[in-house]
Amino acid sequence: MSLISLVGVRKDFGIRTLFDNLTLHVGDKERLGLIGPNGAGKSTLMRLLAGLEPPGAGERRVLPQARIVLVSQEPEMDPERTVLEQVFAESGEKMELLRRYTALSDALGQAHAEGRDDTALLAELGSLNARMDQSQAWDLEQQIREVLDRLGIGDTQRKVGELSGGYRKRLALAAALVAEPDVLLLDEPTNHLDADCIQWLQGYLERFSGALVLITHDRYVLDQVTRRIVEVDRGEARSYSGNYAYYLARKAEEEAAAAASEAKFKGALRRELEWLKRGPKARSTKQKARIQRIEAMQEAPKRQTKGQISLASNQRRLGKRAIEAEDLAVWATDEAHTTGGTPLLKAFTYDFSPEDRIGIIGPNGSGKSTLLDLIAGRRQPHGGRLELGGTVKLAYFDQHSETVLGNTKALEKKVIDVVKEAASTVEVDGSQLSASQLLERFLFPPAQQHQPVSKLSGGERRRLHLCRLLIEAPNVLLLDEPTNDLDVHTLTVLEDFLEDFRGCVVVVSHDRYFLDRTVDRLFSFENGELQRFEGNYSAYLERQAAIASQPATRAASKPAPPDSSPPAEQPPAKTRRRSFKESRELAALETNLPAWEQRRGELERLMGASGSDYTALEALTQELSALLAQIEAGEERWLELSELSA
Repeated sequence: MSLISLVGVRKDFGIRTLFDNLTLHVGDKERLGLIGPNGAGKSTLMRLLAGLEPPGAGERRVLPQARIVLVSQEPEMDPERTVLEQVFAESGEKMELLRRYTALSDALGQAHAEGRDDTALLAELGSLNARMDQSQAWDLEQQIREVLDRLGIGDTQRKVGELSGGYRKRLALAAALVAEPDVLLLDEPTNHLDADCIQWLQGYLERFSGALVLITHDRYVLDQVTRRIVEVDRGEARSYSGNYAYYLARKAEEEAAAAASEAKFKGALRRELEWLKRGPKARSTKQKARIQRIEAMQEAPKRQTKGQISLASNQRRLGKRAIEAEDLAVWATDEAHTTGGTPLLKAFTYDFSPEDRIGIIGPNGSGKSTLLDLIAGRRQPHGGRLELGGTVKLAYFDQHSETVLGNTKALEKKVIDVVKEAASTVEVDGSQLSASQLLERFLFPPAQQHQPVSKLSGGERRRLHLCRLLIEAPNVLLLDEPTNDLDVHTLTVLEDFLEDFRGCVVVVSHDRYFLDRTVDRLFSFENGELQRFEGNYSAYLERQAAIASQPATRAASKPAPPDSSPPAEQPPAKTRRRSFKESRELAALETNLPAWEQRRGELERLMGASGSDYTALEALTQELSALLAQIEAGEERWLELSELSA
């Protein structure tokens, strides 16, 4: 059953077409992830699904009574409400039930006072009580406070107008989670959340009972939460029935097949051209037909390949000294320093080497961005010493880099002029590239290069600013939340670039996937001190989990007597053998799973060919949903059985 359907939708903004004849269905209990380049129209597609943006052509169909909530990147709120009032107001059906209960209670009291018949009111109140029990509306305030606390919002009486953009985004997310709608649309929900909040949100979304449509750069969340990926690119929406890992595997297969097909086509065209150059006389019908076929092959439209961002290393040599910090200390404000307040950072000493890959982690507000500001010279320490090496060429990609291109003067500039201000040409891998060629490598086609910056999305401005920074040939990179507003493809290429970057990299990020790929040493902010850890973020989490479990382990085990000998080493537990029945079941699954996968492919092709036949699409969607559940259960059972010994 489809809760929302977009059928034959077209959407354009002036000369730029985002979608043309796009069809997308959101089914019951859907787990759908939207991915695609910045500027491809993912956020616009979300607004179309929510009914907040009208399609230029085609239609939007929605199941009556379906409750739909969108958490956009810039949510609108009443600045005069308190945090608690705002979440109450956006709590959907639960709040409506509480309001109705209050109104009925008042009406019942009035009827009693006036001696009127209250039978109908009592019946309605009884029915309302049952609905409130079912939706747990009685505990609404407790639910709100718990979700706010999990998302790092403690002051519930603070005015919304006093909150930063990041906190308003968290507030909108909290209200949406408490409301528990039938369809939850989330546009980059992990932006501005720390790692603990993201981990909690991932678990919440895995348990969410409604349909979910998600845009996120956090690939761990994308992989764990989604069951279908829709790739939005060049006006099309292609569906892949599986999580992010499945999408990557299918995409790799498609790219390989397309490359082979292109090579085969070029080979055939080359042979035909060689034949033509031998000068055949166009006398026979057969020869004429062959010549016409060659002309058709030459005129055939070339396959439109997906743009590739190239961040090939272009940097200058870095000497032995990169960054030296000795007894570095800083307070939140100068006043806190003079009055003896708690410092953000105290007595930090470390020599950053030219090969360092450092990740800075910690809760929001702990001082991570402040440390990068100190290194960049934007802020002075209250104590200690900080020096940069004489050959350091530093580039700082901070959280507000899009605002560098967001002032009135910058918005009027053309995209290509922004790059030319830094360098008209740049040497990459021994070749000179013009500003236009470099922009093409960053997925800015020639037509877009001469548009004003004001036409770019927030993510595109971030990408443009990153391009400008990197062509200045830095050898020390400071990256503050670089994954915010960058699409997944850009992040993948940036990670590849950092692997080959010959210089020092210091990263502040809550993105677990990005940290795992880019750093090999962490500094964690803990009560104003930076605790050092060797390894990536996943290894850090494993260590923290082990530390957390140690007290319970010690309490559960009794200490051995002083004179007792150590316990004998226990033999490893033997793996249980498969029974005859389980072996038959495993064999059946190994036959059925490929057949089910084949049927899934058939259903996807049928859905793509159904056009606007809504009845057929709904039937196919229901069958596909049931089949996906069958495949998922079958794969889990196959894993269980295959781990048993034969």
